[in-house]
Amino acid sequence: MPVKKVEFVEVEKEISAKRSFRDVLAPETGKAYVIVITRDGCPACHRHKPRFTKLADTLTKKFGDAVVFVKVHVKKPANSDVESQRSKNLFGHYFYPTDLVLLRTKDRGAIEFFRAVSARMNELSRNVENAVATAVALAKEES
Repeated sequence: MPVKKVEFVEVEKEISAKRSFRDVLAPETGKAYVIVITRDGCPACHRHKPRFTKLADTLTKKFGDAVVFVKVHVKKPANSDVESQRSKNLFGHYFYPTDLVLLRTKDRGAIEFFRAVSARMNELSRNVENAVATAVALAKEES
């Protein structure tokens, strides 16, 4: 399956004062990392999931391991927004689902290439393709 699911608390545990969420989610150069942040009980996330999965299938076939798709899932138990608030503080987002495209550079570490709330798949696809081309070019320059 081309979309790796990670629970928010797992990402949160890996982050330290010296490592940002970008560094955790985009560990290697030469790849574009496509991240979607979702939450329990989110109707927009439910509608977004099949389109995101289809895009992941298509672009993984096209780019192979130069593109990595990750779903960061935030839990929302009844009457508690605690984890959601921590997610918003950590990732700097407000709405669900939020799509991010990250890539790693040699001199700046992991950077954010694109961010949108519930992006249209053609817009996300175009940005992923640009990010893959950029990531591969940067990796060639660095070697």
